[in-house]
Amino acid sequence: MKRLLMLPQWITMISSRNQSRVLKIALMVLIFITALYTKEYRGEYQNIITAHIGGVFYVLFGTLLFSVLFPALKPWQATLLALSCTSLLEFIQYFRFPFLLELTKSKVFLYLLGNSFNAVDFVYYIMGAGVGFVVLVVLKPAEDVER
Repeated sequence: MKRLLMLPQWITMISSRNQSRVLKIALMVLIFITALYTKEYRGEYQNIITAHIGGVFYVLFGTLLFSVLFPALKPWQATLLALSCTSLLEFIQYFRFPFLLELTKSKVFLYLLGNSFNAVDFVYYIMGAGVGFVVLVVLKPAEDVER
């Protein structure tokens, strides 16, 4: 009888101290898929969605990624790290290094690295950082309760 009442291991993992991490990873999967979709979107507001909105999702994804990889980081630190990495990639596009131009012939690297510098992208990166910070702050109380 006791064995019938035991929960499967995956349920206890989700309800244990890893709950916040599992939720972050699930959000990362959804954000990644959405970010990729922005590059292929065809329809109303196509220009702004394909050119800029992905930047919001990239920084949001990076914020969650850094918070999962480095759980000791405070929300603002993970956010700043993601914003810095994304901004660095944007500045690298300005210089148009030959090896990067060669890499961006592949669709995967084109999506990850971009192909041209656009200062307007920084506005969208900052928006993504704001959303990422809020998400981490909202998820933080769940982590504090677990400890």
